[in-house]
Amino acid sequence: MKICFITTGDIKNIATAKRALGMANPLVDLGWNVSILMEDTEENRHRVSMECSNKVKVYYFPHCSAFQEIKAKNKLIKEIDPDFIYICAFVTRNTVGIGHRCKKLVEHSELQSGIPDMKGLRKIHAYINEYFSILYSDALLNASKYLQDVFKKRAKRILKGSMPMLYFPYAYSDGVMKVMEIDRNEPEYSKYKGRKIFVFLGSVVRGYGAFTMIEAMKKVKDKHPEALLLMLGRGGSYQEACDYVKEHKLDDNIFLPGFISEEDISMYFSLTDFFVSPMNDTVQDWARCPSKLYMYLPYRKPIITCKIGEPYNVLGKEGYYYEPSSSEGLANKMMELLENGKTSINVDPLKHEWKFRSGEFDRWIKYVSF
Repeated sequence: MKICFITTGDIKNIATAKRALGMANPLVDLGWNVSILMEDTEENRHRVSMECSNKVKVYYFPHCSAFQEIKAKNKLIKEIDPDFIYICAFVTRNTVGIGHRCKKLVEHSELQSGIPDMKGLRKIHAYINEYFSILYSDALLNASKYLQDVFKKRAKRILKGSMPMLYFPYAYSDGVMKVMEIDRNEPEYSKYKGRKIFVFLGSVVRGYGAFTMIEAMKKVKDKHPEALLLMLGRGGSYQEACDYVKEHKLDDNIFLPGFISEEDISMYFSLTDFFVSPMNDTVQDWARCPSKLYMYLPYRKPIITCKIGEPYNVLGKEGYYYEPSSSEGLANKMMELLENGKTSINVDPLKHEWKFRSGEFDRWIKYVSF
């Protein structure tokens, strides 16, 4: 069978293409003919070279207007003639393949209408787009249990209650997330000797807990000066966070290196003692699937997060949980880990690898009656 993944934008800014790159090789190994449509950017080409074998056919289109992008994608779909197209994010630029014989699979990884800042006409537009995805598609794949429940209810409302849906979380790639042996006595790592390291990877924005982590570390550092928080990534609050860390003399306990290339992530993750994955008690966070959570799993280190949505579904009793948005609660959990000597968790990472997810998809697609 032939499948074509439809993506948009630069993976550096729009992470939904990770699904296509992660599933491409495993699906090829399962006998699929796999194509990916991607915008022609330096980072996209780099990531394809890292993750995809030459058996995966990647078609690049130039950066252009939405209308031109849709036109370019439709032309490629006609040329490829897939049995399925997999829409990695249901946005205007990805509403393609209408009139083609292929089955349209739409993935939802977040609920736009549930974003707190989404108000007025923008919120109405988000609702319309979400309902339209049900009418447009032949099947939905939902990256969280919350999304699965929401779209099942909505499909029933518009008399499509029998349409196929799959609960389909994110995963990690074993070809990218490599566990390394790090010796802090080596010169290149000696600055971390004697430190206890917490790592966060993601967008440095208030809504994703950037300042909850910073405020927590302010509380932790006086009792545990050896604690170090590495906040890896950029985002709308990045410069504000850097200025705050400098102003409050937190430089020795918080490091914000900015964007981290995919090749360097394994080093930081192998170096760390604990991971942090902040969540908020909002519809947005209940619905979203934090892809970084799955990237943490192969390192088997304790993860501090909240009993919200996917993190709790994945970690269960193995997680370290604090009350959402509480810097004091986060600080207490950080100190608990610093003091109790816990060094690992018992969650099987292989059940959250793209190879495993691709097998689930392969079995589901063969079982589904469209």
